[in-house]
Amino acid sequence: MRAFATLTGLLGGGEVELELPEGCTVREALEALVSRCGQALAQALFGQEGRLAPGVKVMLNGRDIDFLSGLETRLSNGDEVFLFPPVGGG
Repeated sequence: MRAFATLTGLLGGGEVELELPEGCTVREALEALVSRCGQALAQALFGQEGRLAPGVKVMLNGRDIDFLSGLETRLSNGDEVFLFPPVGGG
């Protein structure tokens, strides 16, 4: 998994490699990442009721998971997951 902007520090760097069972979901991968990196990451990624926090974007192999099966999207060996925090601007 690779994180960008403010999420980078919560991972202890920009990239973390996880070994997960074949066919696990994006949700399970994020939960494994939180177990490894801590509660600050959980607070940054998840909002109410286990949903992604508003504005957090998760991309799987360059595709937004919102256009796949969301957090229930299944992962395959070699998949790349990218995490983006909410973006502000002005």
